[in-house]
Amino acid sequence: MDSSLSILRLFSVLVVFMGLVISLFARQVGAAAAQGAADAAAVAVTDLVPADWDCTEVDLPADARATAARVALDRAAQLAAVQPTAVEVHADPTCSVIVSVRVSSAGWLGGGGALGVACRRPPSAGGAALWAPVAPPC
Repeated sequence: MDSSLSILRLFSVLVVFMGLVISLFARQVGAAAAQGAADAAAVAVTDLVPADWDCTEVDLPADARATAARVALDRAAQLAAVQPTAVEVHADPTCSVIVSVRVSSAGWLGGGGALGVACRRPPSAGGAALWAPVAPPC
């Protein structure tokens, strides 16, 4: 009888430990997916920005948020346990496009959320002034 109780205790500890490990893994995957989706969405939005952009949110293309959401959804759809919940697109006075993507991920011990933020400058914003083929970092 003692050996069966010991096996039951050991099994229950192992199940709890595995639940913690899998939930931690799901949260890390969610964080990586959020960052990847934000990076891809920032690239897609800066590809839409015209060469004469005046570095304001008002002058961003009308479909910038829809494009960012579509790209973030496509990127996060590669992982079944990660769902994007919010996408925001902003511009700042330094001619940077800032995209934030919030995702939720499901683990064995509940769900978790993650936020990925990416900043990108269009090549026309600073690359021409520096004679560089790529945009400078934000």
